[in-house]
Amino acid sequence: MLAWTSWGGVPPVSSTDAEARTLVAAVVSCVFVAGAVLAAVMGCRRHARAHEGWVVGVGALIAAQALLVTLPAIANPPPRATLELVALLVIGLVGLASVMGALTALPGARAVADDVFAVGLGMGLLAAGHLLLLIPQGAAASVPMQLLIGLLVLTQVAAAAIVVSQRVLVGLMTPLVVLTAVVLTALGVVVGLGRDTAWDTLVSLALAAVGAAWLAAAWQCLNRGVDRAAARRDAEITEAQQATIRDQRERMHELRSTVAGLVNGSELLDHADISLEARLRLWESVRRELGRMQRLLSDESRPATPVDLDEALVLILELQRLKGRQVELHTTGDTVQARYDSLAEVVNILMDNAATHGGTDSSVVEVVRRDEETVDITVTDFGRGIPEQERQRIFEWGEHGDDSPGEGIGLHLAQRLVAQDGGSLRLAEAKGVGSSFVISLPAPRTSTENDLVDEDGHVSWRRSG
Repeated sequence: MLAWTSWGGVPPVSSTDAEARTLVAAVVSCVFVAGAVLAAVMGCRRHARAHEGWVVGVGALIAAQALLVTLPAIANPPPRATLELVALLVIGLVGLASVMGALTALPGARAVADDVFAVGLGMGLLAAGHLLLLIPQGAAASVPMQLLIGLLVLTQVAAAAIVVSQRVLVGLMTPLVVLTAVVLTALGVVVGLGRDTAWDTLVSLALAAVGAAWLAAAWQCLNRGVDRAAARRDAEITEAQQATIRDQRERMHELRSTVAGLVNGSELLDHADISLEARLRLWESVRRELGRMQRLLSDESRPATPVDLDEALVLILELQRLKGRQVELHTTGDTVQARYDSLAEVVNILMDNAATHGGTDSSVVEVVRRDEETVDITVTDFGRGIPEQERQRIFEWGEHGDDSPGEGIGLHLAQRLVAQDGGSLRLAEAKGVGSSFVISLPAPRTSTENDLVDEDGHVSWRRSG
């Protein structure tokens, strides 16, 4: 666009040296403008918040200010009308205000001043410097044009000074920004006072050297970005692998517990002296646990439904009794909104932990209606209890006591399963021997569709499914 604005098309091969040099300056300007914009885009992707997006885009704002001044200036070469000069000055002032406004947020967003931010700032400064070389001024620069060039240079130097004073850049970025600001100041003086001098050549060489340094910095930044992306990808793969391993270990944890109960139940069914009623209860428990095991292995997840705690806990605790444990149940006939499989798994984990870590086969399960929305199921054992120094970390995955034979999986899994049903699992305050865990689950929401009135006038819950 710069080339077409200047010449109405790319100049031919037979063009003069001045035209060729101007074309090179235009191409180089475009390279640095594109670099500043790409750095701003990369910075915005890293830092998504809006006010930080303005900060990381400072380099692009500096380049945009110079570009918006340069295009009208080269489209209307000297002599220019007063109105045109005023319009250029207004564009420059708006650009200065935008850059300064963005940098006011830098003290509160220091985290965005990374290598991408520094490269974007350097690219924007260099783009503005090369665009200065494209502004046609005639034989001698007029006073308004000198003011305009001074305004552009002021924007560049002020932005560099603010960033350097905040001490947010790392490594060699700070001296490189300072050096760029010095070269741009010299360039502004040379352009404002007149070109085609020995100083013009020196400043052009210095600008080329600084540009090469920033391109090298951009290349290093790109390499570091590739390395970070590779490290992040490796971390994601490792995390996915660890999640798969954790899921498999959690399933094996529950399967071992379920299989132990099924083995005990099948052995009891072989006893000839067992009553028919007890045999039927055993068969019901075995069938239900086999179905739960099948759903666990097939990763079949059922939605939360109203669960009658009287019926559910009797069936769940029957499996614990098959393992030779003594469990006392106190229930109030309440209903919770949960998944039966998850509730069974959580209760089994608490019972197994009491036997494995607490050294007791005796437990009490008590159901209490806390309020209209929550039902608490307290599982208390009479074992060794949990030491005070371990109570804060027992729900962390893989955490267990030094002398514990477990893997530190059960309580973390139990807490997660209860949370998935909208409840919570916590360790109650220590009172006496043993330990108590409280399973809090939401009560089903009643509605006119689900409330049925019995013949005696009482309201009962209509179970679905």
